[in-house]
Amino acid sequence: MSDPRVRSNIEAFVAAWNEHDPSVRAALVERACAEEFRMITAGRCVRGRAGLDALIADFQARRPHDRARFASAVEVHVHTFRYLGAVERPDGAPLFTLDTGEHDAEGRLLLVLTFAGAAPPPAP
Repeated sequence: MSDPRVRSNIEAFVAAWNEHDPSVRAALVERACAEEFRMITAGRCVRGRAGLDALIADFQARRPHDRARFASAVEVHVHTFRYLGAVERPDGAPLFTLDTGEHDAEGRLLLVLTFAGAAPPPAP
């Protein structure tokens, strides 16, 4: 059985993307992520909690009405995890993501790899 702390920390990570109060968002990021946190997405590598917080603030400034949510269950295997996420947009067309990564012994996120958009086509 997987550690419930991992699921709880992933929930805090997703909630941080929806939190516009900087102090509440920072507390969610601190709860969810290890100090040495990294996130790699769309040609960008973000390091540390402050880097993640800045990325979220920038996203919210550009897309203030978008909301992150889960689009699947969270699967945890030893020190890795994965889940499908969705960014709900006001125009009704969600952007789906696959988030995978690693967590530490306390269940905090160490690494998040985000793949945006549809999955690649099946191999021939």
